[in-house]
Amino acid sequence: MITSHPFYKAMKMTLDNLTTDDLEKKQVCIGPGKLIPKLESMKDGYVDDAESAGTTLLVQKAQGAPLTPEDIVLGGTSRYWPRTMGKMVSVTEETMDDVKYFDEIINPSKRLLASGYKTQDIDVSTLISLSTSAIGGYDQSTLTSTTHALPGGGTESNRFATYMTPSIPALALARAQLALQKGPNGLPQGQVPERIVCPEVQVDVWKVLLGSEKSPGNNFNDINIAKTYKLGDPMGIKWLDGSSTTQWGLLTDAENGLRAFQKKKITSITWTDNACLVLHHGVYYRMAIGWSNWRAWFQGNV
Repeated sequence: MITSHPFYKAMKMTLDNLTTDDLEKKQVCIGPGKLIPKLESMKDGYVDDAESAGTTLLVQKAQGAPLTPEDIVLGGTSRYWPRTMGKMVSVTEETMDDVKYFDEIINPSKRLLASGYKTQDIDVSTLISLSTSAIGGYDQSTLTSTTHALPGGGTESNRFATYMTPSIPALALARAQLALQKGPNGLPQGQVPERIVCPEVQVDVWKVLLGSEKSPGNNFNDINIAKTYKLGDPMGIKWLDGSSTTQWGLLTDAENGLRAFQKKKITSITWTDNACLVLHHGVYYRMAIGWSNWRAWFQGNV
């Protein structure tokens, strides 16, 4: 059976070397300083986050008069459900015995584990690539919107009115818009930009804009205002390049933003069909991803 399958080439004594996939567990979206700093544990079947509007400004009280009462207003709820992701590979005993380069060509356990880590990483990247289409968060809207509902009434935006390409004016406008962005109670909350997120093709453009001592692109001696924002290196995400090479945005210091809960870590399983002499390798995990507080993201372009 194996001689009628492409695996037969792996038995050839003349075969000298092989080029295969990168099987390392590299992730560009999950880890310290990335979109998801860590995968949070998930003890129950689902996790809920809720938003509430706190108290607004105090008012003057006359001597002997009671304090003015104010209610806490509950806003929306963001629920996280875990999904099970997995795959399996079946290999006959004969194939394992006969293929010269079994580890390099097949090695199903290692390949499936690598696929699991890549799947997790790409899954998290869709929080950005689908920021204008996927629904979620406290207000059950898209992550990027001009009409995010506030618990105390009214709406707020986390994008430019007109999208902008990478530039110093774009960063300056984003910083100002974030500083005036309303919190749950309708007052400016003052979010601070922390990191630029972009496709890999934009990384060097942002490095020039952020790293120049003086105002980039002209002959004047103006300071490079973007350098004072201390945004660090741009976070290039290679999974975004396939969907858009122009999209970029800013991660902010808002709490409970992009989140990922791990119900079951990436797990490898193996079982045997003794009657058919077939070994089955499987890998699966259970994870919930999404966002609660949309203020953690500001979109500059799509």
